Amino acid sequence: MRKQQLLMLTRINLLYANPQMTDKARKKGKTGGKLTRYLLWQYGLSGLTFILIYGVAMFTMDFSQMPGFFTYYVALFGILGFSQGISAIYNVFFESQDLMAYLPLPFRQTEIFAAKISVVFLTVAPFVFPMMVLFLLTGVRASLFFVVTIGVSILLFLFVLVILFSICSLIVFGLTRTKFFLKHKKLVTTLLLVVTMIVVMAGVLMMNQVTSYDTEILDRGAIVFLLPFYYAMTAPFHLSGVLSFVGIIGLAVLLVGALYWLILPKFFEQVAAAAPNQGNLTRKHKKGRSLSQLLFNYNSQLIRDPNLIMQVFSSSLLMPIVFLLSFVFTGVFRLDQLDERFLGVMFVAGGALAALMVNPTSFVSNLISLDQENFLFVRSLPLSMKTYLKAKFHFGLLIQIMLAVVVAVVAMFLLQAPFVLGCAFVLGAIWSTILISSHYFARDYRLLLLQWTNISQLFARGAGSVGLALVTMGTIFLAAIVIGAYAFAATIVDFWLLNLPVCIALLVITLIVYLQIHLKFWRRFS
Repeated sequence: MRKQQLLMLTRINLLYANPQMTDKARKKGKTGGKLTRYLLWQYGLSGLTFILIYGVAMFTMDFSQMPGFFTYYVALFGILGFSQGISAIYNVFFESQDLMAYLPLPFRQTEIFAAKISVVFLTVAPFVFPMMVLFLLTGVRASLFFVVTIGVSILLFLFVLVILFSICSLIVFGLTRTKFFLKHKKLVTTLLLVVTMIVVMAGVLMMNQVTSYDTEILDRGAIVFLLPFYYAMTAPFHLSGVLSFVGIIGLAVLLVGALYWLILPKFFEQVAAAAPNQGNLTRKHKKGRSLSQLLFNYNSQLIRDPNLIMQVFSSSLLMPIVFLLSFVFTGVFRLDQLDERFLGVMFVAGGALAALMVNPTSFVSNLISLDQENFLFVRSLPLSMKTYLKAKFHFGLLIQIMLAVVVAVVAMFLLQAPFVLGCAFVLGAIWSTILISSHYFARDYRLLLLQWTNISQLFARGAGSVGLALVTMGTIFLAAIVIGAYAFAATIVDFWLLNLPVCIALLVITLIVYLQIHLKFWRRFS
């Protein structure tokens, strides 16, 4: 493989992966190597943020004496990487629609594949970076020489990435190669989405069902097939560690070999054959429908793309679902003993849940940009833009409220919350969803991007994955502090004396958000 060509292709795909970030850097005077280093630094900051989110929770644990929790965290970050990897690989290789631009150029298939997979790595790696911290902490607690700890941690982390990306690539390319996929692309992509969701949810459920937080138990049951990583990290020079290293290396080589021999020889042909939007599309025209019905049907078509659904699930729904399942199966929170004093606490907790579910990767946050060139066409029609955007916002808000209500109701049922407290939790989720959705819908128009070729470009607008991670981390910490303080106050302060000022504060926040969105966004379309 030619080094210079590979580096050039990787740089091009890096610039292409996030055009808004690239344009922002160019406006700052970044060009050439400085531009590339700037973009790499942004991805590095994203990884650092995820390390801070999860690293704080792991720092106090002695994983060298806890093979169960070690394998648990390896599995957790592996599942996060798997869910992101599946969607990112399909998005970059089969939805980017840029293959034809490479055909006349003197690039080999292996070079194009390696360049694209490098961009996928940069997109997904932040979700897996905490595993590096896990390895380092384990090596330090195992009293390994510091240089050895760093070296072994880096090697193990790289092998994990190779294994993870190879499995994801084999799954995606294996499915898209079948004749059934070529005939039923939408159906197979939907199945890929469903299977990924099932695998992620089943993995989280299985791991949490066997967790025990009894104070007399220092560890949990180990996940057997991940123990080689534990032995390689804690005893790299013993027989168990050496054999584990050999097994990990052998698995990585086997998977890479499968990619090289099974996928790369027909890489061009497969991606070209699986390209979207091929063939004639037959549309059924229905008469007698009102404007609101037509717009509702049009917006529903925009979000039916299985790839979009998969990306939204993995980016905005997976984390709150994982948190809730962890609470349910570990028994950390018991709500059946709470009384009406905690109504306000549950309302705020529901709002915190919605704040995790509505972010720059949500449906309502990208609904305008999903129009692409259709937005310019609609703007040229004798149709009120305010009417058009109102219909779009109400549709997106309905979707977000439905998602929030479903998750909130299921959470309250599993946590056995009293009916009144459960209602407060659901109402809090709805209230927060309305406010945050208004903000992100206006943000979509402010950062309008119509020339995108894959969904990840929309998700990376603004502060990108770094901003998303920071907002998520800030939401979690702030929610924990506020809910904890509120719950403590509910036990010692009179109900109305505590909750009346809280109600007034919530009304003030609602009014401020409404006025801000109305004055800065909706009023321009009057």
